[in-house]
Amino acid sequence: MIAAQTNGWWPDWSLFGDSIVVGFGLALVLPQFGALLVLRQQIFVAAAIGQAATFGFAAALACGCGAAHALDHAHGLVIAAGIAAAAATAVVALRAMSGGQSTLEARSAWVFLFGGSAAMVLLNDVPHGPQAVQRLFLSSLVTVEPHDVAVVASAAPLLLLLAWPRRRRLLLWAIDPLTAAAHGASLWRLDLIVGALLGATIGYAIFTTGLVFTFGAAVLPVLAARSLAPTLAAALWSAPAIGALGLAAAFALAHHFDLPLGQVFTALLGVIALLARGLQRR
Repeated sequence: MIAAQTNGWWPDWSLFGDSIVVGFGLALVLPQFGALLVLRQQIFVAAAIGQAATFGFAAALACGCGAAHALDHAHGLVIAAGIAAAAATAVVALRAMSGGQSTLEARSAWVFLFGGSAAMVLLNDVPHGPQAVQRLFLSSLVTVEPHDVAVVASAAPLLLLLAWPRRRRLLLWAIDPLTAAAHGASLWRLDLIVGALLGATIGYAIFTTGLVFTFGAAVLPVLAARSLAPTLAAALWSAPAIGALGLAAAFALAHHFDLPLGQVFTALLGVIALLARGLQRR
């Protein structure tokens, strides 16, 4: 929740500067990964990866790698466990997509339900454990730390720099893996590399901002862009812009009306995606 500290619409930079930088960095990067899942028609995989990260965090805490308050202080082992679980889930999911397995939706639902419920069970007797899991599911950019700014500010340009020269190969791999393989692409290598990066990004975003914000930032701008843009290339370019503009509006609304930012952002992007779909039909 962003409490209104000034009379204006925009939050005070001295209080919320870290949240603003991290939020905009994730709003630019997450739609790039979300586009891959939208093109594969496996949107719910992003939520399953997020819950796998939650289970990894909970398992590390239950094994004594840190106290429940480590989720607020970036305990290294806890973060590593969550990211590892998310990355493993993402790699397995992408391998299944490339293999054309039709049961991926059911598997994603199983991972989502099991990860969330098992995390609560593991931390039921840990002091502040259930509250820690609830914080991961809900969304808050207010709790970001200065080191989160450094990670996001350095990782976001690096990911975009790595993806840009390979954008055509990645796009073909996302749309039609078999055709990509026929043109010489190594499916297992792309599945492994992209899956690891996808899992690490979503896992860290879950730790920093929560599941609702991460899932919304990954898929809703892409859905809106796909409905509004005349071409696929335009949709890929406009999705991060929609995410960033939506986050700016959410920051202003959450600050002025003292509302939770993650929920305001996700609800606002949901409305934008719905309106975009209506415009497309007309």
